[in-house]
Formats: sequence, structure tokens, C-alpha cells
Amino acid sequence: MAIEDMNTTGMETSADMIMPLPLTEEQIENLTDENYTMEVTDIEFSSLEDAVTDATRRGSNIFPNNPLFPNNTPNITVIPIIPGVTRFSYIRYLNASPSTGPIDIYVNGRKVASYLNYRAFTEYMKVFPGYYRIVVFRAGTIRNPISVSRMNVIANRIYTAAFINNGTGQEWEFITDTRRVLNPNRAFVRFIQLSANAPLLDVYIDNRLVLTDLDFQEVSRYLSLAPGRHNLKLKVAASARVILEDPDMTLQEGKAYSVYIVGDMADRVGLQVLIPLEGTTYLSL
Repeated sequence: MAIEDMNTTGMETSADMIMPLPLTEEQIENLTDENYTMEVTDIEFSSLEDAVTDATRRGSNIFPNNPLFPNNTPNITVIPIIPGVTRFSYIRYLNASPSTGPIDIYVNGRKVASYLNYRAFTEYMKVFPGYYRIVVFRAGTIRNPISVSRMNVIANRIYTAAFINNGTGQEWEFITDTRRVLNPNRAFVRFIQLSANAPLLDVYIDNRLVLTDLDFQEVSRYLSLAPGRHNLKLKVAASARVILEDPDMTLQEGKAYSVYIVGDMADRVGLQVLIPLEGTTYLSL
């Protein structure tokens, strides 16, 4: 069954996805430097067929006889996405490294983000559970990667993968949205500290202390707030020194947000906050 045959049915398949198919942990280990920007479907792996078949059967047993590799050609592998049956997750990427500049992101050899600027997010992308290698290059280049790492995606989760500077180099911080029933009369917000050289922070909303000692790479609990406009202040912990203020943090009822704290305290711009809507507000798994 070719890709064209699957798509004429109107069913969403892996061919429609930006993210590539997953690999096994062993296959990730066998990837070489020369494969950073080569699609994994072009790489000869003796067990790749079994791995993808197993992943598909975990997601759906409706097509146990579906020929995933017609004519032994892995580059036309198709996995159907059946609502309520196929297991998958969502992921988006954030460039939170202030010194890196725009980046290109390759996952298992496929470019999934191009010229992702500092403070920019991608859209959420569907992704199957399994192992992936993430390679980051300065935008427009394919040599001397900034970062090479891996991730293990678990089914039925919503991720934000934040590319951060940890003070000595770059790494990925994987943040999971908490799936929750959202009160239609309240807004939910949490705080995520991604600035390596920021001090411990106290968080004030409308001049009320709501969080203390927020540290680098810490993800706070959710706060339930009245919808509308709020004043946000970040202060050096246990002091009156305000290092960032946003007098117009606007939250809508029935929605969940994350406040990402990014930036370099040594830079004249200092800290900034990003307040995107969380996928748990509108994505279905």
C-alpha cells in the first residue's frame, strides 16, 4: 500500500507528520556523525522494520497485516493515526539560549525547525513514542553541530523542548504539560526558570507573593487565577529588588499558560518572560 493510497482515504498518517518515525535505543547508538542530516529511512538497519512494526502494533492492532515496508522500501512506511487508538504525543521546540542565535533542528536526520530565533516557539507537532536523536546547528549550516542529544518520547504527553544555555554549554530541557480539567471560570499559570545566571527569584502577582526561591530549571506548581489583566513582578529572593516587571500579563478563562523566564543577567537586556498558551488547553490525545 503506497502513501498515496492511504491519503486518499482521508485518514491522517505518519506521512502527514513533520516529526520522523522513532528508533530503538540500540539504533540511536548506531547512528554516526555522517548521519546528522540524513533521513533515517535512508539508513540500513536490519531491525528497523521490526521496530516500526512493533511501535505501530502498540498504537493500533486494527492493521496487524498492514505491509509497512512494501517491496522492502522503508522510505514509504505509513502508520495510520486512528483517533482513540493510535498512541502518540505532541512536542514543540523553544529556542531559549540567548547567545546561540537562530538555529536549525534535525531529528533523526530530518529538519523539523528552520531558523528558530531566540525566544521563538515552533507549533506543536505529533510524534510517536520512542527514541530520537536531536541535532542542533546554527541556522543555515550542517557542520559543527552546537548540540547532539537524544530524547525518549512517552505516549500521551505534551512536551515543550527548550534549548537552553546551562552556564557551560547548551542542552535540552524537556517540560511536560500537566493534563488537567480546566475550570472555565479560572486561568492557570505556572513558572519555568530557564536563565542560568539569574538569582533565586520571588514571584509576585498583583503585589502578592505567590512563589519563593524559584531556581534555574525549576518548574513551579500551577496557580489558579482570576482571568483578566495582572501585574507580574520578579524580585531577587528575600529582597525588594525588582529585576523584571510585566504590568500586562493577560490571562483568559479556561486556559493554561506557562511563564518562561529566559535571558542573560549579564546582558543589558537582562531577563524576559514568554507567556504562551499551553497545549493542554486545546490539544486532544
